[in-house]
Amino acid sequence: MEDFGVIVICCDQDYALAKGVCASIRYFLGDVAIALLVDGDFSVQDAVDAYGVQVISRKTMKHEVLIQRSFGWGTTRMIAFWESPFKHFLIVDADVAIWGDVRRYAQFDQYDLIIDQPTAPYTEAMVQEFFFDLPRFETLFPNFDWRDRPFVCPAVIFGTRGIFPLEEYLEILDLNDQYPGMFKYGDMGFLNFMIFRAADQERLRLGQRDIQYLVCDFPPADTAARFPVTTEGPQPQGEDAVVIHWAAEKPRMQSTGLYGAPMNFFRRKFLQDATGKGGAMATLTLQLEDLQSRFWVYKNKARKKIKALLT
Repeated sequence: MEDFGVIVICCDQDYALAKGVCASIRYFLGDVAIALLVDGDFSVQDAVDAYGVQVISRKTMKHEVLIQRSFGWGTTRMIAFWESPFKHFLIVDADVAIWGDVRRYAQFDQYDLIIDQPTAPYTEAMVQEFFFDLPRFETLFPNFDWRDRPFVCPAVIFGTRGIFPLEEYLEILDLNDQYPGMFKYGDMGFLNFMIFRAADQERLRLGQRDIQYLVCDFPPADTAARFPVTTEGPQPQGEDAVVIHWAAEKPRMQSTGLYGAPMNFFRRKFLQDATGKGGAMATLTLQLEDLQSRFWVYKNKARKKIKALLT
């Protein structure tokens, strides 16, 4: 596919998983181009060396306003729409794994954006909880009908660079600052709003496909049955192709009550490809990575609490 690549969003807290995502891309998609969208100042050289990934970071970006305003939870993803090194891309979070050849959904001859297809409609209460503060939202956008919309968790998107005007996004950020909490769950609210408003106005061609499997929506036994991993590796059933997303609890090496075998396999695969480590040494290395990730989580939480006390 011409001018297409996969972008993986990562920060210090989830880079250990992001490397597994990169391994899953190589495993199922071959030599497709990969870029890491890096939020923070930490080394990703092992991924560059192992898979030749490109890096999108504050040091490489062209738009100063995005450098200043679009890093952090709920905004980092948006950088890809103006800074992607590929005209067309699949952008995913770090807590996912590619399963099968998902390029079948990259139908850019028909669509500018392809997003997930939700399995069930959202009630008004769910829209209020996950997407918008409806009283405020309806006051500001009375002509946007949010009812019966197939909104999605935006962790998996096939997108096109430049499809949104930068000015439109900056207006959204200004509204976020002016009305905190009007858009819910980071970019869940405002990105769905931007997508469906643009589709309504025929500014983009929108497609929806079953491209995302939300692990938290299914019993672990069902997930294990659909995504079996043996000593030989992943065993896709037929032509199954989807992005597995651990949206709630993350698949760590010592996770219990959560089916994380695909991610565990791909994290081992990355380590093997990058360093040659396997067996018990690989297990120990990955467990240490998980401890490091937890350290970053607690450190960042402590930093936020201290900042809040000082302001």
